[in-house]
Amino acid sequence: MNDSIYVISVSFMLIFLGGLTFHRMTSRRTPEGARALLRPSGRLALMGVLLTAAYVFSLPGVYQVLEAIVPISNGTDFIAKCCAMTAVGVLGVHLAVAYGSETATTWIVGKRGLLVGVIAASGVLFTLLVADTPEASPRLEMYQEQRAVELNEWIVLAYTAYVLVPLLLPVFRDSRRNPLRFGRLASRLIFVGFILSIGRALAYPLELRAGAEAFYIFELVTHVSTACVVLGLWAFAFARSRQLARKTFDTGLSIK
Repeated sequence: MNDSIYVISVSFMLIFLGGLTFHRMTSRRTPEGARALLRPSGRLALMGVLLTAAYVFSLPGVYQVLEAIVPISNGTDFIAKCCAMTAVGVLGVHLAVAYGSETATTWIVGKRGLLVGVIAASGVLFTLLVADTPEASPRLEMYQEQRAVELNEWIVLAYTAYVLVPLLLPVFRDSRRNPLRFGRLASRLIFVGFILSIGRALAYPLELRAGAEAFYIFELVTHVSTACVVLGLWAFAFARSRQLARKTFDTGLSIK
């Protein structure tokens, strides 16, 4: 039952994120070269690539193949988590710019934000090296009871919460003040996704006490959170594609 929940949720996210990224990367409007990352569509395409990679690397078949290449045991898990954290950072920057929040932008990619990112990545690597993980195990599932592995997982959740917290207020404000019904809906979906991600980070001690059986349920919360954010972005894209309230809908929150 637990395996089925994880497979279904991961498959959904792969189809959703993979389709989004393929659409963006094959669009005629997509600029070529590194300049693409300076545009909203480019940032979202990069986020889709990174998140899709993180999910793909965690699939058992892919994981086993990569483990034969990486120099450290379960180094594939470290790569997947770095992809996921980078995707969160890219999404955070995209939303900070789109919502016009200089505070959030500085918080995420300023000196402090970059330092936190380096510390988080270093912490994930260090806890992996300290843990006793001789056999390949996607998401380090076989070693969830080790303290180092618990800390390893919490670092990723904590970094995600760090990026999302300064965005809560601008997202909440837009969910109430956006002149478009779809705009308000989009921000509400994004807000719910953020609350779920931050909530999981805060509830991590409860997750540990709940035991290994609860791992998949909490993982599902993360997938639902991601889906809410992506659906929110699609809602903005729908509004722009229909050119609704074009003069007042001046935002970068579009994946079209």
